[in-house]
Amino acid sequence: MKILIILTWPKQDKSYRSRLSSWLSYAPITLGSLAAIIKGARPGWEIDTLDEMSDKVVYDKKYDIVMISSTTPAVRRGYEIAEMFRKKGAYICMGGYHVSYNPYEALAHADTVIVGPGEYALKSFIDDFEAGTPKRIYSQPDVKGEDIPAPIRSAIKLKHYYKWPAVTANNGCINRCTYCTISEMWRCATPRPVENVINEIKALNKRVVIFFDPNFFGNRAYSIELMKELKKLKIRWAGSAVISIGFDEELLTLARDSGCAGLLFGLESMNKQALDATGKLFNDPGNYRQAIINIQSHGIMVNGCFIVGMDGDSEQELKAIPDQVDYLGLNLARFAVLTPVPGSLLYKELDAKGRIIDRDWDHYTQHKAVFKPVGMSPDRLEEIYRYIWKETYSLKRIVRRVRRIKNAGIISRIACFTVNIGFKYLGIS
Repeated sequence: MKILIILTWPKQDKSYRSRLSSWLSYAPITLGSLAAIIKGARPGWEIDTLDEMSDKVVYDKKYDIVMISSTTPAVRRGYEIAEMFRKKGAYICMGGYHVSYNPYEALAHADTVIVGPGEYALKSFIDDFEAGTPKRIYSQPDVKGEDIPAPIRSAIKLKHYYKWPAVTANNGCINRCTYCTISEMWRCATPRPVENVINEIKALNKRVVIFFDPNFFGNRAYSIELMKELKKLKIRWAGSAVISIGFDEELLTLARDSGCAGLLFGLESMNKQALDATGKLFNDPGNYRQAIINIQSHGIMVNGCFIVGMDGDSEQELKAIPDQVDYLGLNLARFAVLTPVPGSLLYKELDAKGRIIDRDWDHYTQHKAVFKPVGMSPDRLEEIYRYIWKETYSLKRIVRRVRRIKNAGIISRIACFTVNIGFKYLGIS
């Protein structure tokens, strides 16, 4: 049996990522993870993988099954590829965040859709396919950590990506922010055994790894156990967390001692009312600055992410974000326009109010306003969004951010400067 697994990318992302993503983006582990699931179920199957960021899709080889994973802005590209391989006689199976929220849309282009994680669902599909009775939809979300295999690294291409490998220890997130799809996709997942994670990292034989966990410290006891083992490896690592970690001295000390070099935080807004409306009640902008000071005092750099266009955001507040980035002392900042995933609860709420104005999924890139914001026009929101990027990444502000770094070595400073410069020329600034 011959299988092809494809990760699609939107054309607009490829235009700048092909130049800058080796500075800005880590290679997704999607292809390696799917390959590992299939190889575990059918060791003898021939598996090819293709990441559109690294390679072009060609249609001259015959496959029994073509599996396609797509985000919303890349899903129409996924449908296009699906139709081409269908004409070649391949059986089409699709999955990913967009397809999981919109399975019946996808079924117009695919023979089978995987809803949610694939650790169990994909195996069930494979069994049924061999028996000649594949179902249209598979959904088995209750994934146990011990059943999540390490990705097959040879299936992950590093062309146009940063060379530090990514690892996932805990896919789950206990938070339920309305704009986020992670908690819905992995709502029943449990962490992988610490031993499995450590063995995977050892096999990588790299001095730096990135954790793709949505909230590295979300399961406190688990994170403590994991960091104690990471300390023995003498590596450097980075991950994502909620900003309240800045007031947990035990976790910060363990993070520092285990090699944590940087953490990404979803700050989202300086407006408490806007945050509360999205269910992010645990974020308090009044505490951001002190939390960041505490984190950085442990030699950990801070990347703060903001979402623009939330209900409650005013033009004045949004235009002040570059100054807020300076005030907070962030080492790096990222920005995105609020973008509801089609089919999600947030999308349905906005749609019911007549506020969805754009149903071209190609535009759901987090760089465009696809809905009617409160208090300003969509065009004005996009204009402010571009202003925030441009002003935040002026050379003067970049130099100021790098100079502020304390308790970190020269390599960390160089890395901070490099990534800041990369963001300056991201293509949307």
